[in-house]
Amino acid sequence: MHNPIDTNDRNRKLSDLGVKSNQIIYAYVQESLQKKQTDVSQSSSSSIINPNTVFVRCRLPDNQSITIQASVTDTVAELTASIAALRKNQIMAHFSLWSDSVTIDDQQPDKRLADFGIQPGSTIYASITDIAPTNYTIKTNKTDRPYTTTLNSDLDAKPLGLNNLGNTCFMNSVLQCLVHIEPLTDFFMKVLTQSYSTDSHVNKSNPFDTYGEVTRAYAELLWNLQKPDRNSYSYYDYSFRPTRMKETIGRLEPRFATSDQQDAQEFMTLLLDTIHHEIKQKNNHVRDTIITELFFSPLQSSITCSQCQHVSTTTNPNSILSLPLKPLERTFQVNFIRLNGQNEYNMVPMSVGNRIEHLVHAFFERRYDSRRFRYVTAITTDSEAAVNFDTSLSKLSEPAITLIEQDHYNGRLTPLRYENKPTTLKLDECIQEFFSLENLDEPWLCDQDNCKRNVMARKQLQLLTFPPVLIIQLKRFSHENGLRQKLDIFVKYPIDGFDLGKLLKSSEEAVYDLIGVCNHIGSISCGHYTAYARKNSKSEKWYRFNDSDVSTVYYREKIVSQDAYLLFYLKRQK
Repeated sequence: MHNPIDTNDRNRKLSDLGVKSNQIIYAYVQESLQKKQTDVSQSSSSSIINPNTVFVRCRLPDNQSITIQASVTDTVAELTASIAALRKNQIMAHFSLWSDSVTIDDQQPDKRLADFGIQPGSTIYASITDIAPTNYTIKTNKTDRPYTTTLNSDLDAKPLGLNNLGNTCFMNSVLQCLVHIEPLTDFFMKVLTQSYSTDSHVNKSNPFDTYGEVTRAYAELLWNLQKPDRNSYSYYDYSFRPTRMKETIGRLEPRFATSDQQDAQEFMTLLLDTIHHEIKQKNNHVRDTIITELFFSPLQSSITCSQCQHVSTTTNPNSILSLPLKPLERTFQVNFIRLNGQNEYNMVPMSVGNRIEHLVHAFFERRYDSRRFRYVTAITTDSEAAVNFDTSLSKLSEPAITLIEQDHYNGRLTPLRYENKPTTLKLDECIQEFFSLENLDEPWLCDQDNCKRNVMARKQLQLLTFPPVLIIQLKRFSHENGLRQKLDIFVKYPIDGFDLGKLLKSSEEAVYDLIGVCNHIGSISCGHYTAYARKNSKSEKWYRFNDSDVSTVYYREKIVSQDAYLLFYLKRQK
């Protein structure tokens, strides 16, 4: 009613400007002629001019001079896009922009003109220099056709970033990893390149429009990031706003429409599953699509009855290998029962790489009574008999033991000094653990006619085939005993030559190279996603994607960190 809202504060929330619930905002709207491509001097004096208008005098490569209007709220990218639209030949160009003594840096495309000190009514001068095009051949799925493109080597060397639309780092990081998966990108780009080739302008619609909203949005995003001839882009473009992808996914799953933090793996699963179903429906419900061919593999679960040894197997398609990260240190409850019947207990943090004897000794060390270590026996929650002190703590089903005091010496000496520092996990060890034989916690109903009862059983998982693209999730987010937490465990993973076939003792060759990493930095309540990716598995050059910011990684060691959440591996061709 009384307080004006500055339209330059586009990134601020209304609540930050003092607007409260149930208040009314009045907006006065007028038409802007900022993109009119005629000289301002020829325009009618009665034309409505935006109060934020600036005039841009453009000197084109053919020495033609044209003046257009812009706004101080425009970004550098929006201004140069308007200037680029004036040119008949849509080849790459370099822009020099200035106003009086102010130089406008086209290396900062997201900054607004007002950020450089440009005032309404000012005149900006623009000089445009064309960059010579380069010819090369693009392979399509039908024939090899030569296309004349304007691909610049410097621009080609550095991928585009993705603007953060409000806590969308989870989406941006996953998209950058998927975009750099060659076979998936080739599937879309072959069709898109044929439709948008520079020597054919008949069909300008998105060829994936008829597939479905999500497939169309992904194809559009991919084209803007990867197209070889950026007619609508120029030298200054370094990032893309994934608006359609955000809106489309938000309509499909409302929680992704908000500005809240979301899980990158959940977004990726929804995206791939939806593209699969849309392509499947478009192609008369075929069973296999590019998504199933690249990412899915049959995962077999075998359960063996401990009584009759019958093996029951089930097989389900699997697209993500979700590996639990067992905490390297757990807090154990130690109950101590004295000879006189008194019951005492204490909580003892201990690395699971140690043994029961280390836990018992640590318990009595805390009580300054290490002598009593030699006069107790230990039992666990799932056993009434005494357990061996040499048993690894990782073998305990529950983080609790009971110590019973004895009146005679148990024969144990003080154990060797234990190491209570967390150790590094290795990816191959996590995978072997995932596919190893395990005892089920709950009784299992055997369906054999001669058994038909609840029994203890063993379970084992097995990959029947290896997918061309292996996605591994390191399950860093746990929910145990009503407490959500993030496990900051360092998992060491290989970059090149990860032989999964030998690791799982399979006759099938399965050597993988890392192609992308989705990282989660920070805590479970306040975190940020970034990504590492390279253009192909043979490239030594890696990039770090932090939303719109893209930087070259000069030390490969940085790619392997404790922030890794999703790993993308590409299988080598035989």
